[in-house]
Amino acid sequence: MVISEILPFHACKRCAACCKGKVIPLYSPDFRRLSGLEGFSVHTSKLERALTGAHYKMRMAGSRCVFLQGGLCSHYELRPDTCRRHPFIVTENWILVNPACPGIDWNRKNIEGEEHYRKLSSGISDWIDALVGSAGGITSPQTRRVVPRKRGAP
Repeated sequence: MVISEILPFHACKRCAACCKGKVIPLYSPDFRRLSGLEGFSVHTSKLERALTGAHYKMRMAGSRCVFLQGGLCSHYELRPDTCRRHPFIVTENWILVNPACPGIDWNRKNIEGEEHYRKLSSGISDWIDALVGSAGGITSPQTRRVVPRKRGAP
């Protein structure tokens, strides 16, 4: 993930890369939405729980989400919030972007989407703010450090 000062434009390329080889954490709203389905979740490992705050994740079959059928999500309307907000996590203090997503256009700003993604991130927002803040920001070869946004700033 990259900490960004702006929410870049995103247009899904339908490559399904976000459905493969990833941990897709599940939270309470996801279980409410998916309540009629069975066999889609498994327990997270101790490390996954520490990194995501989730006790469950999507079950994978051959490193692919069990909902991925023929390159498309078989339960798209019910998909978890993690999938709905991909490739972003937007909190009051941070905009996190998955730079590996081919649908991101860093040359265009996503003017209308920030509030949408903030709502989708609300269940994990405090946890993400604490995690990123306690680390002094996320820094690694895959990320860049950006000054955090002030609470309530545009």
